[in-house]
Amino acid sequence: MTMHTRPGACALLILALLILAPAVLSAQESFGTIRTTSFDVHHAKGVPEADAQKVADYLEGQYQSINVQLGLELPKKVDVRIYDSVGRFLAEAGLKKPWRGAYYVRGILHVQPVQALTQRKIFENTLSYECARVVLDPVGERGCPLWLRESYAVYHAGSFRSMTPPLGAKLTSFSDLNQDIHHYPDPPQRDDVQYMLGQTMDFLVGKYGEKKAMSVFKDFDGMKSVDTVFRRVFGEDLAVIEKSWAKHIERHTAPFTK
Repeated sequence: MTMHTRPGACALLILALLILAPAVLSAQESFGTIRTTSFDVHHAKGVPEADAQKVADYLEGQYQSINVQLGLELPKKVDVRIYDSVGRFLAEAGLKKPWRGAYYVRGILHVQPVQALTQRKIFENTLSYECARVVLDPVGERGCPLWLRESYAVYHAGSFRSMTPPLGAKLTSFSDLNQDIHHYPDPPQRDDVQYMLGQTMDFLVGKYGEKKAMSVFKDFDGMKSVDTVFRRVFGEDLAVIEKSWAKHIERHTAPFTK
């Protein structure tokens, strides 16, 4: 018995196969998965399970530390993807250069091969920094400015403490930091910016105490302005805080004179 398929039905069948093809290919890629309380860590076939477990354990530990410090919880588990080549990492993360060892974008934390991070001695710093960005991403949607979120991420990672201070930096407002972040988007290649971001959080902690400085993120609710939040948390207007901060940055970046 011969079966005849109508042209329209044939076209629909081909369209269905085209739609399903990416899903079939994705399933065949054989990503392994390690699940923690807060992360689903998917790793490409060529990534050793021990490397994936190392990433999973480190991220979970970092999140627990940030959660205790900031009082912020992730709204849902985070999708982490570890790739078996730097080239694939760049393609999936949408980056052109490999300076970032990991990159959180559109709800996914993309990670370079663990061996690459280890060889460059950036495993801990990279994942600490990106984990902080992950936790603070929802706060950004509630009005927390980029410069403040990035300042905490750098402060949490701690690498700014070993950097050489830039000379003669002149910053007058926190918005200057936002411009610098956009002009220099790759952290490992913007040490001057990273240093000033870390010093910004260090300034808030030193002047107002760690408890107040860390509580500022939780105060953003999508309705209060930055000025209102700062006045509530720190007891001073944003403009007053900016002036003190600018002097702090100048002291920590200007060349020494006899």
